[in-house]
Parts: sequence; structure tokens; C-alpha cells
Amino acid sequence: MQFSTLLALVAFSAVPAVFGQVGTHCGTTSDATFSDCQALVDPGTWDGAWAADTNVCHYSNPDDLFSAPAEAYNTACHGNCCVYFASKTGGKPDKEQTRQDAIGLFGCADISANKVNALVFKEQAYGVCLSNGDGCGDCFDDKDFSGGCANC
Repeated sequence: MQFSTLLALVAFSAVPAVFGQVGTHCGTTSDATFSDCQALVDPGTWDGAWAADTNVCHYSNPDDLFSAPAEAYNTACHGNCCVYFASKTGGKPDKEQTRQDAIGLFGCADISANKVNALVFKEQAYGVCLSNGDGCGDCFDDKDFSGGCANC
């Protein structure tokens, strides 16, 4: 029994990591205009732009089981900046949490070029992405958003 447990642990540790890491991933999608993103997350602009889960888009991730198309949401846009949300568990975007998650991605910005693109993958099995208006598929279509969390 001890030998088989040890063998299983060794075999598991030798399997390559195929899942994305929970956390922030910079440079995962098309560039958004940073100043537009800054304006978007201003509460007044955010309130007017917030589409919640009404703006559905789809993505496919070859690292997901069966690689079936999945839903994501273009939750808010302003100028050349959109905030996207996708959940591994069918969750819906929360207005203030999504805004805070978007603000948290500003550390990925290239301020001198006025560009930003980034994804945060949360332990709660959802992701928020900053991109231009073409980001739905590009935000969630790779290893940065393919697992790696306890709730996925």
C-alpha cells in the first residue's frame, strides 16, 4: 500500500503542468488603449457602460475538456477598451467585482505606448480580461484560462 501511494505521488509530480496558473497574465490578447480603460473604470462611465451578462460572446479553449465553445461576456466597453468575463462554473459577472478586477490589471499597462492587455484568472473559477473589442475569444482561448484552480 505504501509503495503504490509513493508511486502515485511520483507519477503525479512528473506530469507536466497543462493548466494555467491562477493569477494575472499580461500580454495575452489584443491591445486596448490604456487611457480608455482608465476612463472606463471611472464609476460614472462604468455605470453607463455596464452590460452585465447581456453581451454574450463565445470562445473555444483547446485545453478544456472536449474543447466545446463556451460563453463569455463583454461586460463593458469605452473607446478602444473592453472588459470581458468568463466563468468555469457558469457564474455571472458582478458589477463592482469585475470593475475592481479590471483596475487590478492596470499593472500590465505599457504607459509610454498607452496600451494594455491582460487577464486575471481567479481562484473562484472566473477570469476578467482587458482587451480591445475583439478580445472575447482571444482572452480565454489558451493555457492562461484552462484550469489550475481548485474550483474549476
